[in-house]
Amino acid sequence: MRIWRAILIPFLLAGFLSSQSHPATKQDDISSVYSALMHGPVFQALGQRQGQCWAIADTTINIDDMSPPIAPDAQLKPPSYDPKPFQEALADYYARKYQRQTLTHADQIGASYKLLSPQEAAAFRASRTSVSASSSGNAACGGITYFSDVYFNSHRNAALVYMLNWCGSLCSQGEWVYLEKQGDRWAQRSGQPAITSGAKPF
Repeated sequence: MRIWRAILIPFLLAGFLSSQSHPATKQDDISSVYSALMHGPVFQALGQRQGQCWAIADTTINIDDMSPPIAPDAQLKPPSYDPKPFQEALADYYARKYQRQTLTHADQIGASYKLLSPQEAAAFRASRTSVSASSSGNAACGGITYFSDVYFNSHRNAALVYMLNWCGSLCSQGEWVYLEKQGDRWAQRSGQPAITSGAKPF
């Protein structure tokens, strides 16, 4: 028994120290939140053709970019079982609601997505609304997703994020989503269709 203890205890301790020495960074959590949403119900409902190619705007949107502009607490309520994390994430939103960030690693979100610059995103939308719409290049993708920045609580285990999926003039859905972290995974806790179903990308 002493021999097994001598072998097992250092092994377990090494594993514990290893897991503690590589905590998730804020950027890791941001990518994980986006990835969780890109694999959510909206994309499970897409056909195989669209699922093979979907674009993501590489610049996050802020409150001024949203159409209509809507704050998360105008659409969502904090969970009754523990409202504090939601309220802290909401405070982060109000502190940074005019900021924009640039996404740089699509592979951290999913391998089948293309990051588009603001100019490429505008060209993509034009290609989907033009009478002579193209089916080549980025225009062949099923649609484009715009994210807001991710707004966290103090422990970074709760988050608010706005997500707009657009695939044409009459095909769009925007919503605020609240997520909580369980272990190393993010799970959606609340979210509903935007008040105006015609949410559109600016």
